[in-house]
Amino acid sequence: MKTNLLVGILICLSLIGMAMDSFSMEMDTRKLPIIYSEDYNISFLGLEKLHPFDSKKYGRVFKLLNEKRGLTLFQFHQPAPVSDADLLQIHTHAYLHSLSDSATAARIAEMPLLGYAPNFIIQKCLLKPMRYATGGSIRGIDLALSHGWAINLSGGYHHAKADSGEGFCFFADIPLAVKNLHETHPDFQVLIVDLDAHQGNGVAAILHADQRVHIFDVYNSQIYPNDKTAESYVQYKYPVPAYIRDDDYLSIIEQELPKAIESSKADFIIYNAGTDIFEEDPLGAMGVSQAGIIRRDQIVFQEALKRKIPILMLLSGGYTQKSAIIIADSINNLLEKTLPFSN
Repeated sequence: MKTNLLVGILICLSLIGMAMDSFSMEMDTRKLPIIYSEDYNISFLGLEKLHPFDSKKYGRVFKLLNEKRGLTLFQFHQPAPVSDADLLQIHTHAYLHSLSDSATAARIAEMPLLGYAPNFIIQKCLLKPMRYATGGSIRGIDLALSHGWAINLSGGYHHAKADSGEGFCFFADIPLAVKNLHETHPDFQVLIVDLDAHQGNGVAAILHADQRVHIFDVYNSQIYPNDKTAESYVQYKYPVPAYIRDDDYLSIIEQELPKAIESSKADFIIYNAGTDIFEEDPLGAMGVSQAGIIRRDQIVFQEALKRKIPILMLLSGGYTQKSAIIIADSINNLLEKTLPFSN
């Protein structure tokens, strides 16, 4: 009798386990190829408010997508933090070691007060989120290959160089993502579409010698970084005047991006979708409206998807409290009108 009871219990437990596995597999199919972690958000007990960058915009975007579409954290992919071994594929030992000096981190973050903070706080509150975000960009490569598209709700640190960081960019997530792609697809031609307000000098400096990488960059010619050497490496460069408006800006994207995609014979697109081109952004000094940014993102995705080219979008810069709203509205628009996936 006891034996039969034990067998019955074991059978029930087995059936429950099978049901749970089936449920888990069913739930996995509901995941969108969007990467987010609560560890993306940066907090220094309020000190982050001294910098114009909204260091918690990633969480705000997630919250808005939850409110607008009912998306939950379970439906997003969560990344692992990038390791030192991975970072050393791009960055020098000396540079990574320099980040153990709080003054170095403060300079890169453009927040002098951080230079007085104990380095363990810098590592936990600033560099840990950057490691997770960089891991998210790397994870996005595989998701884009699998689904045709992916969005990392962070990343796009396009000013970081192999031996230095600047402009709030510590780790070169885009070159690392490219390297990850080429490990499995060594012949892929990659087009980096950089539509942040600032020229992506770090990406150009690191990848300029790789004949498989091409850069399409539209940027404000009158602001940082003014890196003429890095600028010379960009194959498709479009420096624009400050406060350019929607029509003139979007006409460049509509007319020139298709040419760059065809000319580069792109097999994969990494899209740096900065919202610092917004007309109210204090650092981008451009004049594109919220509707213009949403339209821009839609154009880029449509050009990629109609050619069946996988695309990975990164958030990059954006320095107003409206940035998160614009990003969430744009992703919502893409999910409704463009992306071949629904929740």
